[in-house]
Parts: sequence; structure tokens; C-alpha cells
Amino acid sequence: MKKIFLISFLSLTILFSSAYARVYQDTENHWAKKSIDVVTNFNLMSAYERNSFKPDLLMKKVDFFAVINKLADLKKTYTVTFSDVSTDDKYYNDVAKAIKAGYLTPTMGKLYPEDPITREEVCEILGYMYGLKKNTEILKEFSDANEISDSAKGYVGALVKANIINGYEATKFAPKNEMTRAEIATVLGSLLNEYNRPQERVVIDSKIKFGDRNLYE
Repeated sequence: MKKIFLISFLSLTILFSSAYARVYQDTENHWAKKSIDVVTNFNLMSAYERNSFKPDLLMKKVDFFAVINKLADLKKTYTVTFSDVSTDDKYYNDVAKAIKAGYLTPTMGKLYPEDPITREEVCEILGYMYGLKKNTEILKEFSDANEISDSAKGYVGALVKANIINGYEATKFAPKNEMTRAEIATVLGSLLNEYNRPQERVVIDSKIKFGDRNLYE
């Protein structure tokens, strides 16, 4: 299925032309190469073994949290209560930072941290972190708008309105579709070009509210 993203490659080329771009053996002829170079220069997404980026690999939730935490330079944490995230997990601190920043709602249930991140989840997190104005009116152009989670609709519309992300096959948004590393890089490249980095966000402990234990089912 063809991915449709709107991104100003000319602007990105001008903005980052003087930056060193790491050359990956598996991105040289990839459709997202320019955006991958951008996120690499910002040190947001790391390489794999043998100098590969694995652009078509689906991105896990926790890997996306790590990217967001680097993007906003998040430092503060909150105790993690998810039943499938333990202090021994290498991504525990990234989940703890996500909760403290307010883009992840804590529960006593499962987070499914290693499941792939979806398009609506990416939009909801990025829209929140960048403080974008919610927009649901524009979602009328998508035939599957009713499939977008209520909590994500406003931010999906905000990113569509800002030409950061668009739909699949023109009339569908496909909110539950999982996103690849290349697709994430493209969205991040557009945001960095348009807004630079988001400011750090911190929620005071007393304002952190727990969600239903089945929230991420």
C-alpha cells in the first residue's frame, strides 16, 4: 500500500545541507532517505548492526517513546505501574519519562510495550508534545474517520491540517496501521523542518491520572 506523506524536501535539503549525513547501506535508494538523514543528524534514531537503518522495520512503542524522549530532551520520570514493564527492562526509564511528560497514561494493566506503534498513536503523542491545536473538522475527508480513537482524533486532524501526515489511498487515514521506521522518520523530519524540537513537558505528580487497566488492550 502506497504511503502518502507531505514533506518539504527542498526545505529540508537547504536546512540540513551542511550537516553530516551518515550513509546506511540499506537507505541509499530508499524513498525516505532525506528524512532518515535528518533524524540521524538529530541523533534521534540509531543504527543497527552492519551499518543498517532497517527503514521498513515496524517501530515498537518503546522505541518510539525513546525517540520522543530524545526529541524533547526529557529527563524527569514517574513510577511505572504497568504489569508488563519491570524495573529490569531496558526501556523502563523511557516509559517512566513518557508518563511524567504526560503523553502516556499510566494504568495497572498491560502496556504491550513491544507491540508496533500505530498511526493514530504517533499522531496523538506528537500532537500533544508539540502543543498543536486540535482539529476534527478536517477528518471528514477520510471515510474511516470513525475508526480513529476519540483521544487521538483532534491531534490526527492537527497533523493532517499541518501537512505533516496524510492518508492512505487518498480517502482513508488507516489509524490502526502500524508504522515503519521510515514512516516515523518522515513525520519527524516534517515536524523538525516546520517547528524544530518541542519544548520539554512535565506533569506534576498530583496531576497524573491513572487510566482504565484495559486502556491499551
